[in-house]
Amino acid sequence: MRERRVHELDQLKQRGLPYLIPETYAFATPDRPIGRFIIPGVTPDNDPGLTFAEAMGRTDVVWVPPSQTIATRKFSFKSMSSVRGSTVDIARNRVLIFESILEYYLANMLMAQRSIVNIEDQPAALKYEFDGIEKHTLDFLSDDWSGVRIGYNVKPSHFLEKDQTMERVKAMRKRYVPRSFHNILVITEKQLHRDKGLNAIDINDARRSRCQAECDFVLDQLRGIGTPIKLR
Repeated sequence: MRERRVHELDQLKQRGLPYLIPETYAFATPDRPIGRFIIPGVTPDNDPGLTFAEAMGRTDVVWVPPSQTIATRKFSFKSMSSVRGSTVDIARNRVLIFESILEYYLANMLMAQRSIVNIEDQPAALKYEFDGIEKHTLDFLSDDWSGVRIGYNVKPSHFLEKDQTMERVKAMRKRYVPRSFHNILVITEKQLHRDKGLNAIDINDARRSRCQAECDFVLDQLRGIGTPIKLR
């Protein structure tokens, strides 16, 4: 726990934000678990589930853990060349995998958008014509509430020319846009820069630690101020 406090404080210092000294540092108290508390056969599939307080002492409550990734291409989590790991998409209660810090940033940015209703990591490979028939697995695809489907190819900008990324994606667009996708985008560090990524991570961390009673208390206090204030 102490190591985590130091890491959190260091992040706040780097971002230039006010921070609490370790003696007064306190973590948020979420009112729901990662995963869901449900009553089998009663709780609807799209329901966030019961809170800790609602589930306390009940014998008919089951904890449903996040479902496994639906990625079609698995990779080793041990690598010297990139950051690899997984995170939980709490809105859909599913694990997402990533194999670079840029992919981690993109996953968080997609999760932070409330208009997104579906996120898939490493979806089924696409066949396309470029110097012969080839296949390519996109890093992510997303669907929003209006039905717009976007595919994402994440690549550091210095690899674009070497891998002929733009030409390959152009060939994929020719075959799959708009038949299967509304667009296929190439995303580099220019779109996924650190500030945007960290901001999305903060949003998702806040949602994981959300406590409705605390949110209601803050909202009640803000409504009672009555004059404009600055929020940092």
